[in-house]
Amino acid sequence: MKIAMFTLIFRNRSIQQAMRLSRKLGYEGIELWGMEPHISANSTQERAEEIRELADELKLDIVGIGAYLGGFSTKSDVECESQLEELEKYFTVMDWLGCDLIRVGPGGPNAFLAQDYHYAKAAHWLRKCGDLASDYNVRLAMEIHNASLIETIDGAERLLEMINRENVGLIHDAGNMYITGTDFGEESVRRLGEKIFHVHVKDELRIDDESLPGSFRNLTQKGNELFQQQMLGKGGVDHLPLFKSLKKIGYSGYLSTECHAAKPDLYRAEQDLKEIQRLLTLI
Repeated sequence: MKIAMFTLIFRNRSIQQAMRLSRKLGYEGIELWGMEPHISANSTQERAEEIRELADELKLDIVGIGAYLGGFSTKSDVECESQLEELEKYFTVMDWLGCDLIRVGPGGPNAFLAQDYHYAKAAHWLRKCGDLASDYNVRLAMEIHNASLIETIDGAERLLEMINRENVGLIHDAGNMYITGTDFGEESVRRLGEKIFHVHVKDELRIDDESLPGSFRNLTQKGNELFQQQMLGKGGVDHLPLFKSLKKIGYSGYLSTECHAAKPDLYRAEQDLKEIQRLLTLI
């Protein structure tokens, strides 16, 4: 397993600076934040090729794009068609970049509130996305995310079965799964297996003091719970069982740091990298 920087951490810096800092810190790859000033569906060929050339110079893999597309389950058909058109624009940008993975979201609501039609509509449009992606030799990854149809292992398995496309898989995110209360360790890897296309790494903690920096509320089956974004290893998410299980199944992809703690970006990027490296020595 290798470690990538999700450049969202450096959202207030240029993509060039984010890439140079990532390499200097010791990252082997980057997952591009799918928003300007990093990358978007409207990026020009010149811009994308400049990023590709810099990545080659720095010996950084471009792992994929963390885009903000989808939400099909609650959008109108017109809106869904527009999302599909935007996705195809990204495919061209990805060809220029030389990467083959992009994040697409199914939408909500929370799995425990969702109806059958939410899954049916999301699956219908994600099949279209998968078929279009196959024309470009691209893979789609849905992030296991709180407040979505796939916030649990059960929800993820259900939707994947309905989509039934080899090039549509998941981004495993233990931080999000901690919030939801679904397993994020050995069981999750055993059940999701080869459908884990990518992994996000971040830490969270349930708290009871809303004044703490980085605190936020999220609706779960337990109610409107309060959480705080943490540095890796300081919260409630034990990533070691996850990493051990990923190694056991032969996962050879990337682990992307995505720390949102209320700390300076460079500190977050450096410390979370060190913690992942430490954990990997234990597996």
